[in-house]
Amino acid sequence: MMRMRSQKRSSVGLVFLTVLVLVALVGIVGGWWLLFSKNGVPTSDSPVAVTIESGSSTRQVAETLQAAGLIDNPLVFRVRVRFANADAQIKAGDFEITPGTDYDDIIELLKTGPARQSVRVVIPEGKTIAQTAAILAEKLPIQADDFTTIARSAAPDYVDRFEFLAGAYQDSLEGFLFPDTYDFDVDATADQVITTMLSRFRDVWASLDAPSATTKGYTTTEIVTIASLVEREVSVDDERVLVSSVIQNRLKKGMRLQLCSSVQFLLPGEEKSKLRLTNADLATESPYNTYLHQGLPPGPIANPGRAALDAALHPAKTDYIYFVLTGKDGSQTFCSTLAQFEKAKAKSKAVFGE
Repeated sequence: MMRMRSQKRSSVGLVFLTVLVLVALVGIVGGWWLLFSKNGVPTSDSPVAVTIESGSSTRQVAETLQAAGLIDNPLVFRVRVRFANADAQIKAGDFEITPGTDYDDIIELLKTGPARQSVRVVIPEGKTIAQTAAILAEKLPIQADDFTTIARSAAPDYVDRFEFLAGAYQDSLEGFLFPDTYDFDVDATADQVITTMLSRFRDVWASLDAPSATTKGYTTTEIVTIASLVEREVSVDDERVLVSSVIQNRLKKGMRLQLCSSVQFLLPGEEKSKLRLTNADLATESPYNTYLHQGLPPGPIANPGRAALDAALHPAKTDYIYFVLTGKDGSQTFCSTLAQFEKAKAKSKAVFGE
């Protein structure tokens, strides 16, 4: 009798152990499935916008994603979040997620946070601070007048980070707000915009292998000033190095530069681009007026691009001391003598009129 009871107990124990093993196996298989199963939502090429509310629990996040058609199993998502130890790392905000994205990739997106919205702003070469401000004001919550006022006196605020501003004329950033295509945050401030543009100038300046202090007897500000004149005087790319050579040849000879761009800088609004300057324009009293004053203007007259900076650093080797606009495509005739210059002026008048 005792033996039969013992056998019965052994059978019961064996069955119980077998059940425990099966339960354990089911748990292991189930856990494996929860951890490594794929998101069953069909893949799509069109992102879906979804908002994760502030303070949402992992369960609520999973339900929001399921309602948006981005995950097929909230339980799997929650387990994966727990396994990644990401419960407290999911951020609130607006997201764009492509259907079919794997659970782990969705979790990483939610941990990183919503992508900041940006706006693309194109700043062409040769624009002044005021013209740049007007372009920025069309795209960003920045007042053009405020930006202009700040940028014309901000060098002391940035010189610790950007040493090339040490010689900025009257503390203006004119010439150093590098023209380029930028992707700014939609709520970018004037300080953020200025810092980004100055950083781009620094990178370009360094890539041109320009010495930080002086270059061929010119200061950094003087090189940028030459580049700004080149930028404003040239329409045909290949002529930048030629105009740069004329400027530097005239400086070496002690000749007045007599560049229309330096006078146009002083004119208001659209007159900055007028083709023919009047005698009254040429008589405008200002240290920037190179018809009246010898040498370079005291500071840049615009913000030059990379090619103009490179031309200022590396002018062509010529004996040219004059150039005249003679082509309707913006091309110019370069001259070494007064006689050649007079002939080129006659050609210009024939093409453009008096």
